[in-house]
Amino acid sequence: MSLRTKYLLTYLLVTAVVILALNTYPVAISRDLVFVSKENAILPQTLQIGSSVEALERMTPDTVGQVMSMMETGNFSRVSIMNTNMDELYSVRNDVTGYDERVLFSLARTAISERQDEFRSFFTDGAFMSYSTVPIVDGGRVVGAVCVYEYDAAEGAIVLGLRDDMTRISLGLGAAAILVSVILSQTMSYRLRRILDAIKNVREGEYTYRVEVTGHDELTQLSEEFNSLTDRLQKTEEIRRRFVADASHELKTPLAAIRLLSDSILETDNMAPDTVKEFVGGIREESERLARTTGQLLELTKLDNPSHAARVDVDCVTVAERVLDTLGPIARRVDVRLVSHLDQAHIMATSDELFQIIYNLVDNAIKYNRPGGEVYLSVGRDGENVKILVEDTGIGIPAEDLPYIFDRFYRVEKSRDRDEGGTGLGLSIVKSTATRHGGEVTAQPRPGGGTRFTVAFPAYTQGKQ
Repeated sequence: MSLRTKYLLTYLLVTAVVILALNTYPVAISRDLVFVSKENAILPQTLQIGSSVEALERMTPDTVGQVMSMMETGNFSRVSIMNTNMDELYSVRNDVTGYDERVLFSLARTAISERQDEFRSFFTDGAFMSYSTVPIVDGGRVVGAVCVYEYDAAEGAIVLGLRDDMTRISLGLGAAAILVSVILSQTMSYRLRRILDAIKNVREGEYTYRVEVTGHDELTQLSEEFNSLTDRLQKTEEIRRRFVADASHELKTPLAAIRLLSDSILETDNMAPDTVKEFVGGIREESERLARTTGQLLELTKLDNPSHAARVDVDCVTVAERVLDTLGPIARRVDVRLVSHLDQAHIMATSDELFQIIYNLVDNAIKYNRPGGEVYLSVGRDGENVKILVEDTGIGIPAEDLPYIFDRFYRVEKSRDRDEGGTGLGLSIVKSTATRHGGEVTAQPRPGGGTRFTVAFPAYTQGKQ
């Protein structure tokens, strides 16, 4: 059963219950109100008749008839005066439609035996039939009973008219409800079909498909969430395709160079030893570049994996000193001076990953510096954060390239970067690693030339981060 059918059936069921309540409750209330009004009108008149008969010295058909002749009883269908033997001493029958003698005599016996007033009213066949009996007491002794019966079709007609009006109103409301339910079910079904069609298209790889968002209900929110999801899927797919293409290109270039150099050695007879040594050195350089690229690709794969090593309290100064010790010889070889300012600071991370962040930034600062230049490394607290600052006096990064330098395989100057041995993955690894530990990385031009990289982490102090 489709959702549309379920929705329509549910709506119709609720409508049927409402219509049934509209047809039943008002009629029942009106009927009960008439019952109360009948009792309040008939029973006092019956008591009045009983009081008049009780004034007689002796109850005989003649004496009772004389009293009753002076009383107004024309609005009743039947009036009967009985003695204790249930013999009728007086009886008037104006209209006995619907009259049930068993009910009247039963009430009379109760009135005589239990010395109490009795009243019953019924709504049958569109009319109200009311029975009223009161005991006749003479000197503290029950000597008979007054029995009254009324048949009222006029009040019944009013109730039936109300019922008919409610039926017509209910039928009109029911027809309107059915029409509204059909329209609503079709509208909801149409919107759901559009969302399902969109899901099918996205499942088949059409990540540009979007659902038009209209309205302010839950389906609209679902459509908005779906469009947001497809936006992320589209961006992820674009990144994946670009990553695969860039990775293939990066791996293809050193492999092609290795193949060319090795083929040259194999196909050239009597190659000079110096040339062979030069070609083998080239093969070694390309294999090292290939190893660096594959290693960084594996590192990015690990960063993309949600499972990682547990974070611990890391002393940033200790890690920064390890980086300076490692890169010091390289900096001296290219005539770059390392300057540091290290203040006590701790973060929650892993020592190896923080080492990798600082290492990549300082290594780039050395690599793209000028002879006689400087690299400045600063570590310290800044309010609730720990800031790691790496500056260089090198060639800098053009403003138009700054928004993209953390993208994978992005190079500011591709030919020069390849000559320097870069893969375009280092800064991407820095950003991914920092983000993974709640950090943030920014880059901006340094006043006077060069580039400034800032890494900010939430500070960790005495077991609280």
